[in-house]
This record gives sequence, structure tokens and C-alpha cells, in this order.
Amino acid sequence: MKSSFIYIALLTFFFISCNQLSEEEVKFDALMEQVISVHDEVMPKMGEISSLIKDLETRIDTTETGKSYVKAQQDLKDSYDFMMTWMSDFSEKFPHDEGEMNAEKISSQMKLLKGEEIEVGKLRDQINTSIDNAKRLLEKS
Repeated sequence: MKSSFIYIALLTFFFISCNQLSEEEVKFDALMEQVISVHDEVMPKMGEISSLIKDLETRIDTTETGKSYVKAQQDLKDSYDFMMTWMSDFSEKFPHDEGEMNAEKISSQMKLLKGEEIEVGKLRDQINTSIDNAKRLLEKS
């Protein structure tokens, strides 16, 4: 009875130790979660961007004010395009079904992911700024 308990305990310990993530994998997963979190924060704003683009369209004319609507609308379109391009590039760099990653692959992917962290931050800032500017402009008129 006692020997079967020890056997089960050793087997459990072995199973747990084989399934633990390396420190690099933990860091990679945490950074990936941060990047995805920023994406998830701004992705719902794509509908708002589309609506603002349409709202600005009705106010565009040849006056100076009309030109500011054109600029705000273009900024929104650029933000939308930035999101679509970023998502496409991200999926190519980090395919969903990547499988087992060794230390070398984690290291190279971590470098890419750090770049994506910077890029998704720029994306968030551009989206939020273009939305805020368009809303402010529409409230003035």
C-alpha cells in the first residue's frame, strides 16, 4: 500500500515537471497576452470608425471646414487599414497552430513579439486619436 502511494506520487511529480513551462515560455505567453489584450481593446472600435467615416462624408465640401473633415476621415481610414494590415501580418508571424516551440524558436519569436508590442501600441494610439479628433470635429459643427 505504501509503495503504491510512493509510485503514484513519483508518477504525479514526473507528470507535473514534464508539463511545466520554461521561464522563456512563461515570459513569451505573458507578452503575447499583453499584445492580444491591446488588440482586443481596440478591435471593437472598428465599427465606430466606420460610422464616423460615414458621418464625416456628409459634411465634406470645398470650404476650409470641409477640408478638415476630409483629413479626419482619412485619418480614420488609415487607422482602419492599419488594424487590418497589423492583424494580417501578426497572423503570418504567429500562426495559431504553431505547435511545439523549442528554446531557439521561442527566442526568435520573442524578438518578433517585442516588435509587435510596440506596433500594437502605435495602432491603439492611432485609432484612439483618430476617433477622438473626428468626434471633436463633429461636435463643433
